[in-house]
Amino acid sequence: MKKVLKNLEPWIRPYLGDAFCFSTINDIAFESGWVYDKYIHLEFTPQDGHIKYAGYDYYDFVPDQGLFIKSYTQIPFSFCTQQYICGLIMEMIDDGEYFFALWDENVVTNFLYNEDQQGIFEHGCFVYGYDSEQEIFYSQGYLRDEKWKRAEIPYSVFYRALSYYPEKGEIDFNGYKPVENYSWTFDFEKMKAEFKIYQESFHMESDRILDARAEKGYFERLLVEHSIHYPSLYCVYEHKMNMVRRVEYLIEKCYINETDGKSLMAQIQDIESDFKKIMLFGIKYVLYQEDDILEKIYKKAMQSIEKEKEFIFKLLESFNAVSGSV
Repeated sequence: MKKVLKNLEPWIRPYLGDAFCFSTINDIAFESGWVYDKYIHLEFTPQDGHIKYAGYDYYDFVPDQGLFIKSYTQIPFSFCTQQYICGLIMEMIDDGEYFFALWDENVVTNFLYNEDQQGIFEHGCFVYGYDSEQEIFYSQGYLRDEKWKRAEIPYSVFYRALSYYPEKGEIDFNGYKPVENYSWTFDFEKMKAEFKIYQESFHMESDRILDARAEKGYFERLLVEHSIHYPSLYCVYEHKMNMVRRVEYLIEKCYINETDGKSLMAQIQDIESDFKKIMLFGIKYVLYQEDDILEKIYKKAMQSIEKEKEFIFKLLESFNAVSGSV
């Protein structure tokens, strides 16, 4: 028997939790506009030097949205066998429930790429289907080179990866099942309020480093650390790609008038293009380790952040122009 749950190319995917989640909801989340009053703010965390979407978890699926029925299973290790665990996962898939756990990803990549990586690489895993005749699970993730990949994992390899830590005393995992008849709505007033906070964060000092200040903090750190955290760099670029989609949606639904829309679209597409170049410079730096590339990244980023401040100001002005007519 073969069972494969809905699985899409995620448009929000810098970190595993985001990517796994949106691989199940990407179509309706964007088509309905649901996503556009969310994923607005970026946050820089100095303790690890990363940028991520503010308020969203690295692993959990949009925990504050009530979008998924979530289960947690914990099985004492003495009761765990390959047949039993794999059977439970197949039952979850049959019931429309996606599987998430931590595994030793070295076991998986050693199998996929004929490598011999030693030690344990604890990472999130996601299963969205199975084929019981071939005895494989369908999985996906950042399995190598920080590129999003889908993979077919034999039951035996999967179980070895999942049972990497017997000292813990159990194997545990989560299930995620989308809520039926969920209300996929877009809240224009909430989005306006979030962009007002975005604008205020340019000058507002707080314990959290948000939005343009987050971007500035990340790129300043880059010059000091001489190290590229690719998911952070991609997160900033993806944020701009989805800002383009957001403006397209707002124009289509007449939340922005046509004249303002054309101007705003040109601005945000220019900013998106800037950050794509920055991301490509980042990839080049990882390959060649030349400090002048970091200088180019920093200079381009500072220019683009100033453009972004102007864009946010004009976006808020365009909302005011249509107030009362929406």
